[in-house]
Amino acid sequence: MTYLLDTDTCIYWIKDINSVRTKVREIGWEQISICTITVAELYFGAYNSQRVVENLTRAEDFIQNLPVVALNDSALRKYGELKAELRRIGQTIAEFDLLIASVALVEN
Repeated sequence: MTYLLDTDTCIYWIKDINSVRTKVREIGWEQISICTITVAELYFGAYNSQRVVENLTRAEDFIQNLPVVALNDSALRKYGELKAELRRIGQTIAEFDLLIASVALVEN
């Protein structure tokens, strides 16, 4: 099974949070991937920080070590389906989180 990490989990890894690092090591680095939305969010976080150069380096080192799953038509369609269903039942999820979830679902 491959795990698609959410942006928050990636940030915890980059910040050296031991519980996240332990879990990722248990799963196995070769079972981990991220999606293009996470890459965008990591770059935003770096550029929006007080230590841009340092955080860009940390983000890029992290990104380069993982497969990056692209958004595709199936994920975008799933996003539309999920967002419509969530709206019907009165639930909301942040747009980028919903896109990441859509990628995860279509990529199994």
